[in-house]
Amino acid sequence: MPKYTIIGRPAGQGSKRHVGNGRMIEQSKYLPAWRAACILQLRQQHTGDPLDGPLSVQATFYLHRPQKPRYNAPATPPDLDKLCRALGDALTQAGVIHDDARITTWHATKQYAHNGQTGATVSITQGDPNGL
Repeated sequence: MPKYTIIGRPAGQGSKRHVGNGRMIEQSKYLPAWRAACILQLRQQHTGDPLDGPLSVQATFYLHRPQKPRYNAPATPPDLDKLCRALGDALTQAGVIHDDARITTWHATKQYAHNGQTGATVSITQGDPNGL
């Protein structure tokens, strides 16, 4: 089971905003840096061909803890599904997986970074987790 560690500020992908003349851009200004960090670090850590077939991805995103958090867990933006969307695209662009459409199962969580180091840990399992 390949395991990867990505250091950087996690950012979600999917929310867009209108900037005029029919143009839409990503809402998160942090997404380009996060995507670049993911692709670079994943390429450095992955060996071999892209994984293909049904895949299960387990990801933990470590987010900055505010000085006075409202909750003990990061129940705040960015949305977990949008973090997964950004990660899936980065896994594809880095050549770790053949296509993010191959991901059949996501197990994802958000946590506050206890040591101040934001980023993500990712594990990928090949095969159908349902045994089909």
